[in-house]
Amino acid sequence: MVEERGSGTGKTVLSDWVGYWVFITYMSGPTLDQNEPAKSVKGQPEAMTASFLLENYGPLGIEVRRNTEIPTIFMSWGAVMYIQGPPPEVREQIDKEVSKRTGGESGLIT
Repeated sequence: MVEERGSGTGKTVLSDWVGYWVFITYMSGPTLDQNEPAKSVKGQPEAMTASFLLENYGPLGIEVRRNTEIPTIFMSWGAVMYIQGPPPEVREQIDKEVSKRTGGESGLIT
C-alpha cells in the first residue's frame, strides 16, 4: 500500500505527488448504460492507465480528478495497481512555471 521512505520521517512518496498530475494503472469494470443507470452490467474487469490530478490519499484509497472541471473521484487501494508521479526535478520545474504564471502565490498545481 503506502510505502514510507526516509529513516523515521514518516513521509511517503505519495505526499510529494499530491497536487501534481500522476499516471495511475487501475482495474475498471464495464461501463454503466447512461440511459439505464440502475441496470446491472456484467463484464470482465480490465487494467486501464490514465493521468489524474492527485488531490489526496489515505488508508482507504486516493482522491483524484481527470480534469479540473469534473468532480473528484475516489479510487480504492483495491483497484490501484500502479502510480507514477513526477520526479523531484520535474516537480521543481512545474513549481517554477506555476509561480511565474500566478505571481508566486502557489507552488502546486490546483
